Amino acid sequence: MLIWVYAIILACLAGVITPLIWFAYFKGGDFLFERFAIHTGSDFSSHIVILPLVIGIVVFCLFYLARAYRSADGFTYFISDLHFEDGRRKLRYSLMHGFSSFLMLIGGGIVGGEAFCLEVLTALGSRLGILSKLSTNQVRTLAACGAVSAIAAILGIPSAAFLFVVELLYGWGNLSAAVGLYAVSAFVAASVSRSLTSPGGLLGSLFGSDAGLSLAIRTDNFDLSLPGIAFSLGVVSIAAALLAALTIWLYRRTDGEFHSLFETRRSSDVSPQAFALRVGLWAVLTAVVFGVFNEVLGVGTNLLHDSLSEGFLPSVALIALVLRLLLGVLSYCVFGSMGLIFPALVEGGLLGACLALFFGKFFAISAGSLALLSMGAYFSAVFGTPVAGTALVFGYASGVMSDSAVFLFTSLATNFAASYLCGRLQTDRLAAIGLYRHGIRFRNGMCFNTLSSIEVRDAMITNVKSVPRTSSIGEAYKQLMDSKHAKLPVVDAEGKFHGVVSLSDFYGMDAWKKIGDDAQIQSLVGVEEMMKDSPALVRPTMNLEAALTMMSDEELVPVVDDAQLYCGILLRSDLVNLYNKEVVKKAFRR
Repeated sequence: MLIWVYAIILACLAGVITPLIWFAYFKGGDFLFERFAIHTGSDFSSHIVILPLVIGIVVFCLFYLARAYRSADGFTYFISDLHFEDGRRKLRYSLMHGFSSFLMLIGGGIVGGEAFCLEVLTALGSRLGILSKLSTNQVRTLAACGAVSAIAAILGIPSAAFLFVVELLYGWGNLSAAVGLYAVSAFVAASVSRSLTSPGGLLGSLFGSDAGLSLAIRTDNFDLSLPGIAFSLGVVSIAAALLAALTIWLYRRTDGEFHSLFETRRSSDVSPQAFALRVGLWAVLTAVVFGVFNEVLGVGTNLLHDSLSEGFLPSVALIALVLRLLLGVLSYCVFGSMGLIFPALVEGGLLGACLALFFGKFFAISAGSLALLSMGAYFSAVFGTPVAGTALVFGYASGVMSDSAVFLFTSLATNFAASYLCGRLQTDRLAAIGLYRHGIRFRNGMCFNTLSSIEVRDAMITNVKSVPRTSSIGEAYKQLMDSKHAKLPVVDAEGKFHGVVSLSDFYGMDAWKKIGDDAQIQSLVGVEEMMKDSPALVRPTMNLEAALTMMSDEELVPVVDDAQLYCGILLRSDLVNLYNKEVVKKAFRR
């Protein structure tokens, strides 16, 4: 019951903090610009160029004083903490990174407004679970609830936030309980956020939870003709997949190059010199863009709105898309902000605007519809979450299912196609780009390349005695009870494997229930009469990825060599424990 209370508290906090972040950005940013201009005696165009430099200096000083300039990669640490650190998150680092992300947003960085809430609420959920001495799975689930709440509050679409985290994390902890908590967190956070930003709310002057993104892509109808459907399934999905693959490649390559500079004693550290170089490069390039083309900076809703209007030049939209992508890469590489979601939505919308400007006259499809389809496809491809991308399109289209089911199914097919095509081009996804730098790639919630690098011989147990083939069922039962395993292999005198005997086989025998411990049938009936073939056998030289696939749902499987000689047993729990230790060796820690 306590975990549900904490989940609702986190959701309410997200619903309050997120509008305040937008309020501070829109109102506080204007106030900062005005005060800065008064004190420097400069006009808007000159002082706005200096702003990123000032923000860069402040961010570096904060990180230097707090000794927090280690390689903290936002979503990377979030996933790593939940998977390898029992859900424990460092509140001090999260506050530092969240606040710095907000400062970078004011300074023109391509950082989503969700970064602060994601950092703080996931760490707060983790801390609440630890202080209340909840189980490891509950601590993980609370941290994930913080992420769900933050994303739901920023997007204003609870279903998309819920599905995004479920797809991204595969339902950490107890899935049946976690799904309910995720759903409640998402809907409560979105409801509180929308209540505060409604016309009658305390912060009614704001655009809303999504900072005006839905208004920027609003269109009169979402009806699609047959050519429009074909264009979406063909051109939109391919364009979104290619742009997503390029985005992931840029993030991974730039991130790797930055981390190779000023190599330090441990891979988890980033030296002050390297951090200063990152912040300085970001500040200088952002200042240059501020002076030349400042419309591309910030949340990007005004830019997206303008690009969808008539008379906007295709070349300008394309330049804006490229600049936002490059500046987003630089913003991430400073310290790995978790603010990746909102910039990705704007980039997807700009892609749709470019497609509308270049091809709109050939197809009967509105620019807003094309921007919305591209947004969902790009979001699905770059994060690998096509179901959440579809829910996002559904939410921003204001109930498209009731108005145009064709549009919804077109979006669903486009999203899955874009995600599949991007997956063929890039095995990485944007949310865990820092883990990929360390050779950690996830598949179904586990690092598959780490599994493939460990052999069964390194994880198997060799001191478990097998049951001789000549044993009676009474002797086999006693050996099973002494071993504390539910299943044991049966071997002959030469050590050759013949089958397995399980405790469940005894409990299923009516005769076994009726006879006593001293009955002669226990010594007269041989274990051969009861043993069965093993559902799976693994080899000592087999890697753990292949072994785990063969084990399926089995907790224990025998290990035999090429001559069918018994070598030991492999337990799923031991396999997972060894896997976690090996991954932690690769992962960089704070």
